[in-house]
Amino acid sequence: MHWRSLSASGIVISLVGFILTRFTVTLAAHKTATQFLFAGIVPLVLGLTLTVFGIVLTVGSYDPVLVRTTARWCLIGTATMGVLVVITLLGAQPEGMMRPAVLREQTYLSNFMIGGAVGGTLTGLYAARNRRHRMDLRRQANRLTLLNRLLRDQVINAATAIKGHSEMLSETRREESIEVIGRQAGNVIDTVEDVKYLSKTADRSDLTLGPVDVVDCLDSQLERVRQRHPEAMFDWTAPEGSVEVRANAQLGEVFWHLLDNAAAYSDSDRPEIDVVLETTRTGTQIRIVDDGPGLPDDQRRLLEAGEIAEFDDPTTGFGLNIVRLLVESFDGDIETSVDDGTTITLELPGIGARPAQAGSSLTMPGVAPAQLALAVGASLLAGAAMGVTMDVTGVGVPIIGALYGVEDVLVGVISHEFHSVVFGLGYAGLLSAVPVAYSRGLRNRLAIAVGLAFFLWLVAAGIVMPLWLELLGLQATVPMLTVPTLLGHLVWGVTLGVVYHYGIVWQRQSATQSRRYLVELLERG
Repeated sequence: MHWRSLSASGIVISLVGFILTRFTVTLAAHKTATQFLFAGIVPLVLGLTLTVFGIVLTVGSYDPVLVRTTARWCLIGTATMGVLVVITLLGAQPEGMMRPAVLREQTYLSNFMIGGAVGGTLTGLYAARNRRHRMDLRRQANRLTLLNRLLRDQVINAATAIKGHSEMLSETRREESIEVIGRQAGNVIDTVEDVKYLSKTADRSDLTLGPVDVVDCLDSQLERVRQRHPEAMFDWTAPEGSVEVRANAQLGEVFWHLLDNAAAYSDSDRPEIDVVLETTRTGTQIRIVDDGPGLPDDQRRLLEAGEIAEFDDPTTGFGLNIVRLLVESFDGDIETSVDDGTTITLELPGIGARPAQAGSSLTMPGVAPAQLALAVGASLLAGAAMGVTMDVTGVGVPIIGALYGVEDVLVGVISHEFHSVVFGLGYAGLLSAVPVAYSRGLRNRLAIAVGLAFFLWLVAAGIVMPLWLELLGLQATVPMLTVPTLLGHLVWGVTLGVVYHYGIVWQRQSATQSRRYLVELLERG
């Protein structure tokens, strides 16, 4: 995960939850415990949960469109409920709208702001799910359209040619007819194989992907294209050694169609084609640059957006249609640009990348859901260990509740665990952002966790917290750096790093055992 991959929309959701929680809990500070329980604790938990959910969307590997849609509906829900609250207050006591006492008497209305934000967020998730469903339907429709064209044009044309030449052979033996029959029969076989694969991959749940050496795959397809276009000149650049991506044997067909098109449609006697392979943190990028007249706009839209039209143009083949569908099935993405030729940039996920959710294109960078869940669990344990340490050293956690308007033990515990989860999710995101060599192993993970804990003690607890308390009218020293709070933060960091590390180890061991068990079942037949 790169820092530029962080979702700003997820941060918006977190800020909405945090601001509404701060506003609501402060207003809901009633005198009786029962009133506070229903008017303060419930919106506190809902608001902090919404804040954590926004952080999850920020650092997690989720479809950016899903996150943006969810954030948009979260804002719509908040704004809508805010308007209703203002209208209700104006209708109840319009003359006292601006008096703090009146606002405190109507605090139960402010809780609807949190409800509006949560409801809008759920609506956004539902809308994003519907969008993914529509995209799946569009992809299936594209496959059906392509299958229809393949069967109608390729197979029927080949069968017609075979029939005509077989009749000629029945009258006289012609070598030309024998060659045509053999070639057309081969076309029928290739088309049926494409139809079989495209039909199988219509359901993504049936798709089997695994490691494929993209360097060897490109080498073989380049050799295949050189034999067909001996006049073409290829400049092939790739890193040394093998580079694996998550795909299957059909990946070769993607390269074959792209390279063959680049050579076939060049307007030069000696086409020059550059092929560059580069590795990224999330996968592999392949650029194919030709010196042709430029890819037409409709074919560019086909490759980039999957807009497959049903038409009968004998000059238009099926290669680009197949390329788009295959790349989608690999969770890849395609970009094109035209400038003195065409540049096609193909991005494929690495073998360790998590499969993209239905409705997305490229496997998204970020923390996988299993690791996010692990980070939440480890953060809760680390927060509990830190709370016990602070209680033993005499600091206590009620002061943390004062940040939200109430210096109460229950509020302090809830808000303390909330802070722990937020920073724990940040820790998981940080591990995904640093180079792999520095994010593996107990020593590295523990060092990063302890370093984060020291930073939080120095900045969050030492500067931000006392300034916040002073804004609330509570006395605090800036900076507020004490040995007991340092000890508590170090305990938090050590607990988080150790639990998260061994949780990752356990997850990998469980996955390995599951794969072995599946292999054994398959071998038993």
